[in-house]
Amino acid sequence: MKTNLRRLKSFIQFFIGAASIALICYVSLEVTGEVWKHGDDTDWLNAYISNLNWQSLSVILSGCVVLLTMGFPRQAVSFFCGVGFGAWQGGLIALLLTVLSACIAYALANGPLRSLAVRLLGSKLKPVENKLAKRSFRNVLIVRLFPVGSNLITNAVAGVLSIPFVPFIVASAIGFAPQTFLFTLLGSGSRFVSSLEQPLQIGGLIISLLLLLSLSGISRRSEPS
Repeated sequence: MKTNLRRLKSFIQFFIGAASIALICYVSLEVTGEVWKHGDDTDWLNAYISNLNWQSLSVILSGCVVLLTMGFPRQAVSFFCGVGFGAWQGGLIALLLTVLSACIAYALANGPLRSLAVRLLGSKLKPVENKLAKRSFRNVLIVRLFPVGSNLITNAVAGVLSIPFVPFIVASAIGFAPQTFLFTLLGSGSRFVSSLEQPLQIGGLIISLLLLLSLSGISRRSEPS
């Protein structure tokens, strides 16, 4: 009887949590809907942002954090911040929003998702955690600098496997920076974006591959002979 009640309580808590997240996401889409509808029209975005007071702008930026947490493309948010605040100030704001969303996603994954993973995998989770914790900064930086990948999956995996938070968030901020500033430059209408885009993308890929190769070399040297 107690087991059934416990299961029912867990189900109710899960349902309430999922419904709350769905509601927050819906509200966030509603408050930011006009921005994404005219996302490629810089003239419209400029006029729209100039008519907003700071309270309305704060609500939209908060909505952006929620959407980023759920996996919304950070490039779109960076572009919007570039239009609204300029290349460098917009870049800092977009980077702050993206890092904040990574913190929230990590915390969510480190709570209910981790509990579920521990319940399902038990002791099998520990060796993976120990292995990733050794070079967590490098591992996260490789993923963040790579031109393709899912931030949502990275945040979820980091939280579930309890990758140390400080290396995770510092590596994330560094890895987010190139693409974030690239898209705020694009949103601000900078003339230099075309000359920066390809080198930044290629540079991120090369650095990721070099880090990956060096990590493989360290792993081979650490293996017992």
